[in-house]
This record gives sequence, C-alpha cells and structure tokens, in this order.
Amino acid sequence: MKLNNKQRIKQIHTMLMEFASGNFAYKVERSDLNDDIEALIALINMTFEEIKTSFLHQGYANLNETYKHLVQMFFVLDTKDTIIAFNSRIKQMLFFDDNELQEKDFSTFLTQESKLAWNGLKSKLVQANLDAHEEFIVLSFKTKQQLILTSNCLVSKFVDRVNQSERIVVTSIEIIKNSTEREAELRKIVSTGKNKAAKHSYNGNKSKQLNLSFTDIRKIRKVHDHIINNLDKPLAPLIELAHAFGTNEYKLKYGFKQLYGQTVFRFLINERLRKASVLIQHTDTSIKEVAHVTGFISAPHFSKAFKEKYGFTPRDLRKQSNQNPDI
Repeated sequence: MKLNNKQRIKQIHTMLMEFASGNFAYKVERSDLNDDIEALIALINMTFEEIKTSFLHQGYANLNETYKHLVQMFFVLDTKDTIIAFNSRIKQMLFFDDNELQEKDFSTFLTQESKLAWNGLKSKLVQANLDAHEEFIVLSFKTKQQLILTSNCLVSKFVDRVNQSERIVVTSIEIIKNSTEREAELRKIVSTGKNKAAKHSYNGNKSKQLNLSFTDIRKIRKVHDHIINNLDKPLAPLIELAHAFGTNEYKLKYGFKQLYGQTVFRFLINERLRKASVLIQHTDTSIKEVAHVTGFISAPHFSKAFKEKYGFTPRDLRKQSNQNPDI
C-alpha cells in the first residue's frame, strides 16, 4: 500500500512520539520513492538504531549483569498460519486489539519482504518430518500505526498431544536494562570506590578480578569511546593503547572485559559488525565499501565474520531491508 506525503509525515511524527516516550524499537518502512521525505526517513531510522545500540554500551557494569532478556511477542499458530493465541504484550507492541489478532492470518502483520522469508520457513516447518523443529529468523512486523518493528524470532514447531495437531510458536526476544541490579552495582562502586563485578576466566587461566577506581573506569571508558570512533582504523597493540590513555596493559585487558563483558578485540569486531549492519539496512553503500569503512581487510573476510555473528550474509540483509541489491 502506497502512502501519500501526509501519511508518511504522520508515520514520522508517530515514531518521534515513541522515541520521546523512551521506545526505540520501531522504524518507518522504506519505500522506493526518491524524495526529501524518504531521505528523512532513512536518516531517522539510522539515527534511532544508533541511539538504541549506544545504550547497550553505556554504564560501568558487565552487559550480562545489567541487562536481561524479555519475551517481547509470543504467537501460537496452526499450520495454516492462523493465530490461535498470543501474549498480551503484542497489543502494546503492535497496537492491535484482541479481535484484530485472534484467528487472523499471521503473515498479514508482516512486511512484504518478511512475508517471503516467513512463507519459505513455514513451508520448511510444515514439511519437516520431525515432531519438533526450530529455527531463528528476522521478521519485520507492521503496526496498526504503520510503523515497522523488526525483531529476531525463534520459530518452533511442536505437536500438541492433547489435540493431536501440529502447532507453530513464534517468539520474539528483546534485551532490556535490569535497572535494579544496575543501581545496586553503582551503589557498590560509589560506597567502596571499587568494582565488585563477578570474576571471569580468561583463556583457561585463573579467574581475575580487579579493584577499579573511578579514575581507572574513566580511562577504560575513554578507550571504549576511542574504539567506537575509529572503527575503520587498525587497533593498536594493547600496551600502546593502554599507555596512550594513561593506564597499563593489565588493567586495560582485564578491566575492559570486567566492565563490558568481552575482550577489547571482540568488542572491536562486534562494533564493526554492528555499524556495518546499520549501513547495510539504511544506506545504499556497496557491500565492498561497507567492509572498507568498518575496518575489515577485505569484503570476503567481512562477509564471513558477518555471517558467523548474524547467521546470514550482508547481501541477504540488504535484500531483506528493502534496499537495492548490492552490485
């Protein structure tokens, strides 16, 4: 369905209102138009995704300790794609009432690209001989307000022994900030001047725990910010990086993992891949150029790393994001 300019502006307004309320989950669906409104939509989508992701890297505590996973949406379908049951949170996420969801065709709530991907996976599930089968898929849902909600979903097939029928479950997971644990951790830091994060094991060596002062934390966070702002450049050796920011290699190596839950190098790779995914989804930059600006030595190396992390290639993501295929 093609929208007129007034409707497109209303979409942008709705998304900005969601943003103002602290909800960064949505984006505006892209079109094949080439005008100022479409350019604004692309910019807003990219900016909001950057802001959303940045929240995952702010704070002093380990990612695994300050965030938790929450079921965002939960659908139960029959093999004909009919929605049999769903959780109450779906109404909050998609803005549809019960009667607009119950016994409706699941694919009607998906974007055109996601419909194609969903139909392919559904056929595979229905034809599977196994009693139980599951796969991951990225699906983009259309809300009642014509916004787009993209989510990583686990799709499972099982046999309902009571009714002797097959069922398909679509579960969408989101990461939310566990503020209670985070506040408790920050209170410890304030009261003791030390980080009481859990011990981690490094390469089979004895677990290490550092007592990080606020000064140590600030220096490590500066390294963190330096990496984010220089993703296209080679990473300096840890000892040089540490000295450049006034700390030592030991504190940088183990303190960084204590704060962010991953090594400096792994953080660099993950950030490069995250930025690449944003560029692929929201710009027309070629895959080769995306690899270059995110610091990968070659497009094949980039594609391999990307698929290892996300389970699909950069080209697959480009096609699914309604962008022109890379040439």
